[in-house]
Amino acid sequence: MNARKCCLAIAGALLLASCGGLPRSLRNEIAAEKDRLPQAEHELQLAQQTLRDDLKAAADLFQGTPVATEWPAQLASAQTALDRAKGDLQQLDKLRRSSDRNRAERLLQDERRLRESVLRDSETVEEGATKWLDFQRNIPHYMAAMQREYDDIHGADLGTVTQTVQKAERDWPAKKDVLENRLASLKQSVDAAEMQWSATASARQDANAGKATGPEVATLIQANDVLVADDARLTRGADDLRAECGQLYDAWDKILVDLDVSHSGLDTTYAEKLKTVRTHFVDVAAKKTETSSDDRWVDVSPSSYRSVENDLGMAIAHKDAGLFDSEATTTAQPAGFAYIASPSQGSNQYGYWTRSPDGHSFWTFLPEYLLMRELLWGHDYRPVVIDEYNGYRTAQRAGRTWYGQETPASPPKYGSHGTFTAQRYANSRYVQSGGFKGSAYASNRPFGGSAGTSSAPRSFDESPAGKRFGSSSSGRRFGSGSRGVPRSFGKSFGRRR
Repeated sequence: MNARKCCLAIAGALLLASCGGLPRSLRNEIAAEKDRLPQAEHELQLAQQTLRDDLKAAADLFQGTPVATEWPAQLASAQTALDRAKGDLQQLDKLRRSSDRNRAERLLQDERRLRESVLRDSETVEEGATKWLDFQRNIPHYMAAMQREYDDIHGADLGTVTQTVQKAERDWPAKKDVLENRLASLKQSVDAAEMQWSATASARQDANAGKATGPEVATLIQANDVLVADDARLTRGADDLRAECGQLYDAWDKILVDLDVSHSGLDTTYAEKLKTVRTHFVDVAAKKTETSSDDRWVDVSPSSYRSVENDLGMAIAHKDAGLFDSEATTTAQPAGFAYIASPSQGSNQYGYWTRSPDGHSFWTFLPEYLLMRELLWGHDYRPVVIDEYNGYRTAQRAGRTWYGQETPASPPKYGSHGTFTAQRYANSRYVQSGGFKGSAYASNRPFGGSAGTSSAPRSFDESPAGKRFGSSSSGRRFGSGSRGVPRSFGKSFGRRR
């Protein structure tokens, strides 16, 4: 039997050598790149020749312009890239009987990137030169287009966005400087367009009269490019600025309420179910808010799935009111803890610390935020005691996730293996598929993830398309009095769908 295995191994090695050492699929990719590279070289040579012809035929148009030197330099850089791609293929030829697959794949990837850059640069230069020549041949068409661009910019009404910014500055003074700078940038786009328009008055007059010189046409082409860019920047910038002002009025949490892995043939799909709890400030001065909730499944990459696998039931992203969405915290934390004031502060708009008769301090949410508390914690809310909060804040300052362990040997309270999570998310797909099996908590061993992990930043769809519960500032009381521990709700809000 050993002799037979030895013979089979030798035969396999000989077969591998006869096949060139590299896998067949990789050899096929290399062969395909060998076929594609000559086409990239042809496209580059054609672009170089076409540009030479254009610069010579329309010397009065291109002479002294930036593109007259920029385009040849871009094609020269493309030639360098082409030469490097050829060098990569030569090295791949030497590896055809090698088993160094990793090096071959790196060389192939680099060659492909270089080849594609050659094609992009060739196309960009050809399109640019064609545009200039077309402008010269169709001046009336482009003059009409320039007029429309200028009219759009000149007629831009920044009054509405200015009012939006001024209101946001009053409501959120800490963002005043940032908002003012962004509004000023929009106004500068208008001013720059006006200057550009005034500077081309003589050239536009000659162009409309059909007697523009080459240098005048070149000036108009460059001015048109600036106007197009200013118009786009003004429109997009105004929309973005309005959206950013709106973001300041929302506090939100992305809570990981479920995880799922499904298989279809050879394909594996990873998904997270995210619950967005959003508190929107209708009136900042009066602290009048509305609370909404939205649940949705999102397909994610395997790495994203693994980065939050310990964080079921936790807020994997949180943003406070008065901040932009780009300033959201993405280190997982127990849901709702971000709304609690520090013990030294004592209270905030969401609630206050209360001392019980036995001397223990616990957090009490104000009645108008009990709905938010319900959506974040569910029906099993137990008041957060001061020791819990201090443990959370210590971990937060260190950039770590806190899972609610009292000691390193005790089971966690929060996260995928936490005691609180086991109760609240017992019906989740993650738990039903055996998510708790083999966990440190299930065997009552120390939880391995107590130190916590910082999740990579995520991008979320912030559209508030979900359940709306109306204003939370109506004054209606839930539970017991404001100075006692609130009782649990008799009615369920925000039930998972």
